Amino acid sequence: MALPKLWFGVLLAVALCIPATAQWNRIAFSGKGESQDIPVPHSLRYFTANPFLRDDGGDLCVDCSPQGRAKSALEYSIQAVVQPVGVLAGYHILDVLYPVGKRSDPGSSDVKWKSILVQVGPDRYKEIFHLQAFYTTISIKPSSIIASGNERVLATMDSDGGNGGGCWEGYWWFDRAGPHPLDFSRVEAAMQQRIPKQTLFFGHCSDLDLKSRLIHSGVQKSNPGCHACDWVGEVTGRFRLAGPIAEPIAIEFKPSEP
Repeated sequence: MALPKLWFGVLLAVALCIPATAQWNRIAFSGKGESQDIPVPHSLRYFTANPFLRDDGGDLCVDCSPQGRAKSALEYSIQAVVQPVGVLAGYHILDVLYPVGKRSDPGSSDVKWKSILVQVGPDRYKEIFHLQAFYTTISIKPSSIIASGNERVLATMDSDGGNGGGCWEGYWWFDRAGPHPLDFSRVEAAMQQRIPKQTLFFGHCSDLDLKSRLIHSGVQKSNPGCHACDWVGEVTGRFRLAGPIAEPIAIEFKPSEP
């Protein structure tokens, strides 16, 4: 049922009065690897007007001086597509998806960058996630809000395009203070206690199912003979979210059949 206009206005006013000075973390993946920093608020135009200026990893230029960026703009084309994701704890969340391509090949454009923005004031946004995956074969997907039991979570997960099951991911629970990364350390510790010694499991990317509230992973020897060798079984960890904390409910290890 749609909210009455009066209540919608009240909720919007509350959201825009949330302090923009809270210290949040931003996680970034680019050609420079993974990094974290503290984001500051910007206008939406900051993220959309000239996407070349948002090339945090220098992926599109060898010389990222103003002259180098100008040369990059002659070789590559980048668009900025803004998509609403939803609202959590009064915060409006946006994706900015960046299709990137070579001007010499108009059909090559595909979404290779993504920014997740959280509105903290009138035309003021903080970036909490920044992904640049220009050199992979995959197309970046929008983020989403997922119901996990009684909690609602902002989630992003994109395959890195390799055969090792890797990905770029981020998961956040929101309250009035802002986004809090989900903490799976208790579940992972309980799963580690249940599997045989000198083995390991992965537990992220496609192994994590927030909707079903479980982690299901193959278990491999700590020093396998090859990438696909020495699998000894599977482990499943069921959990529930209490705010941003994943609490273990049931852990099961199933050994491989002889």
